[in-house]
This record gives sequence, C-alpha cells and structure tokens, in this order.
Amino acid sequence: MKQDVLYQILTTAEDCQTVSDIAKKLFLSQPYVSQVLSKAEKKYNVVLLERRTLPIELTEAGRTLCDGLAKLHSDQMKIEQDLRRFTEEEQSYIKIGFSPIWAPGESRKIIPVFETTRFELIKTFSINSAKRLIDNRMVDIYLGPLLRGENLKNFFLFQPRIFLIIPETSKLYQEGKRAVSFSQQLLMDLSEEKMVSLSDDSGFQKAVDHLLEDQNLSVNKSIKVNDYEVALQMAVGGLGWTATLEYMLPDLDPDLKYNQVELPHTLIQSDNGLTIHMDSNDRAKEVAQVMTRLMKDDLVARKLIKE
Repeated sequence: MKQDVLYQILTTAEDCQTVSDIAKKLFLSQPYVSQVLSKAEKKYNVVLLERRTLPIELTEAGRTLCDGLAKLHSDQMKIEQDLRRFTEEEQSYIKIGFSPIWAPGESRKIIPVFETTRFELIKTFSINSAKRLIDNRMVDIYLGPLLRGENLKNFFLFQPRIFLIIPETSKLYQEGKRAVSFSQQLLMDLSEEKMVSLSDDSGFQKAVDHLLEDQNLSVNKSIKVNDYEVALQMAVGGLGWTATLEYMLPDLDPDLKYNQVELPHTLIQSDNGLTIHMDSNDRAKEVAQVMTRLMKDDLVARKLIKE
C-alpha cells in the first residue's frame, strides 16, 4: 500500500459526501479506495473513516494518521529537494500542479525551454487539495488561482474576466442578445433562480459564493459538479444559471441561446498565476520565474492582458 495514495484518500475525504465521491475526485475506482482504507485500518487496528454518517468523516484516528502522513511526506520531499543539487544536471522531476482551467497545450512553449529538466504535471480541482500539494511539497509549482500563506510566494499573471451565464429557460433571458449589462438588480433576481454550481471545494466557486454572501443574497444550487466545462454545458442547456471564466466561452456552440453578463472586477477577485513554497530549491524557483515570463508573453499575444 502506497502511503501517498492513502494520504490523498484521507485528505480528499474531508470534502466528500461518500467513498464514491473520493474515488471520482481522485480518478480511482470505488472498490480500490475501499480496499486501501480497509488495509490501512487492518494494519493500524483502528477505524479511519466513519462510513455510516452522511457525509462521511474522518475519525480522530483518521485525522491523526493524516497529519502524520503529511509530516512524513513533507520531510521526504524536503530531503529529495536538498539532494537534487547533487544529481547529474539536476535530473529530478519538477512537479507542476495545475487547475483544470489551465490547458497545458495552450502554453506549450513553456516546457521545452528547460531541456535538461524533466517535468511531471499533476491536475487538481480543489483549491484545498492544491494548497496541501504545495504545503507538503507534493508539487514544486502550482499554476492556477493564487494560493495564500506566509510560506508561499506568488507570481501574479492576470485576473480573468468572470461572466454570469443566463440560459434561455430563465425568466431573465433577453432574446436576441448575447452580452447583457450587469446590474445589482439582475444579480438579486438571479440569486432566486436555480444555479449550476461547481462543487464546494472549488476556489472559484467559493469566490462566487462569497460575492453572493457579501450582497446578502441567497443561492439555490440545484446541481453541483466538479468540472468547469460540464457546469457550463449544463447551464447553457437550460438547467440553471452559472458563473464561469472568460476562456471557457469560445468553445460554446455559437447557435446556443444564452446571455452572458460580465461581473465588474471590483465585485470579485480571481487572481491567477504561479505559487511556490518559499523553501523551494533554486531550480524550482528558476523554472517558476521563467514560466511566469513566458506565460505573460503568451497572454499578451492572446490579448488576455496588456503589455
């Protein structure tokens, strides 16, 4: 049994309703997740996960083991980082975590620059998972919404435009229009309608939720999904309104009937960029700096930011 798999299962359990949810988020089978948990419980002779409750929750023993595995992994990663400078041409992998909204293919010019360095890309959806990956040295660099913490260093890239998507089935839909101007009244009216939401562990969804809470507005989340594209497709399909990011829109069928409402930057923050741990080795810091420069050039070329 690999300890890193067990650690991922235990940490992911904190944001899940069922064991099946854990399996889906980790792209594992439900029987395999149950098997890993059962073997660990038999090995340590404790119950790690309370499965009879809904949502499931870690037991005290489960939280203790999770904390212990986090420390073990952090120490192991620190040792590996310290030893990298002794390897020939620093041939250890630089591990890059990224959010689902970043498509590596769009920034393909970044990786080939470092011909003597190997890379491992790790996709993660949850902002909580991303923070744990960085804190516990499971990735060297995280690319996506900026992570906060006193031991973390950020390289800001840009703040994407955020849009509210109003489907044709909404009573607020305006026929014959694509772009609709934002107003406080429209936001209030939308909050009473059904919403297609990202799952609660999404950092972007938390920002949207905070916006509504700050405005003292309720929200009717009729559907939750841990995928940006699926949420958007469900919304334009008529299942409810949603909030999304600008670079999700070009892939939509232009014949679909929906309105898009751009949110003012003053209402919601969604800073994107790179995050590294302050204790990262020199190679990881160098890679992060060069990636930031190359990505800014790419964003300028695609007219997402100004020079």
